[in-house]
Formats: sequence, structure tokens, C-alpha cells
Amino acid sequence: MKELRCLVFTDQEVIKAVLDRRRRMREPLPVGTVESITHRNADGIETVLKVVDDDGGVHDLTLPEAEVAAAMVAYCMGRRIPLPVASDKTLNLINGGLTLMITMNFNKAPRLVGALTGTDGKPGAGRRKLGI
Repeated sequence: MKELRCLVFTDQEVIKAVLDRRRRMREPLPVGTVESITHRNADGIETVLKVVDDDGGVHDLTLPEAEVAAAMVAYCMGRRIPLPVASDKTLNLINGGLTLMITMNFNKAPRLVGALTGTDGKPGAGRRKLGI
């Protein structure tokens, strides 16, 4: 069985997650107010925050995909949204919204199960009728 989960975030959630992560990691934060957020799909997802400082100057803060993905995972963990450890997590854009895609068992070969046999060796003799 393969599993796919998609978590789509609002722009406000992405901004909060990125700024919270930067505070925790003691990385530089932009001075001013975040005016807008955009995502570019180049070689991966780039997130650009447009920040307006107190003097009216506009600065762009470009964030790589790895940093934003880490921020979104931490955001989910902080809100007790269960995320499987043994899974692949990637960022994608779906209808313009930043989406964390979580996949499990996509890289594993399918496990084949042999035909059921009963004690008499005949195929299907080991099956039981389910009361469903």
C-alpha cells in the first residue's frame, strides 16, 4: 500500500512558520513588515518575502526550499499534526498554495503474497468466509 498526504498552507501560516524557525535558529530576520509572499517554481520551490521597512524601503528575502520545508515540518510538529518519520516530504505548489506532500512506501517494491492454500494443498481452501 502506498500513502500520499497533502497539507496546503495559507500565506499567513507560511510566514509565521518561517519567521518562527528563523527566531529559533537565531538566523537574521528582516526588519519591517512582510507585505507579500510569492512562490517561484524554478529548480525547486523558492519562497520570496517582500518586506517593507519603517522608512518605506522594500526588500526581498528569498528562501530556499529546504529552509521552508523545515519550517513547515516544525510548524506541523508545534501544532501536533502527526507526520510519519519514515516518509518523504516535499514542497509543491497546488493552485498557488504551498503544499507539503508526504509520501510513504512509494520507493519500496510491492510485496507479493502467494495464493492461499488450505491444509489439503488446494488453492483457496484456506479462505474463510467473513461475516461482513
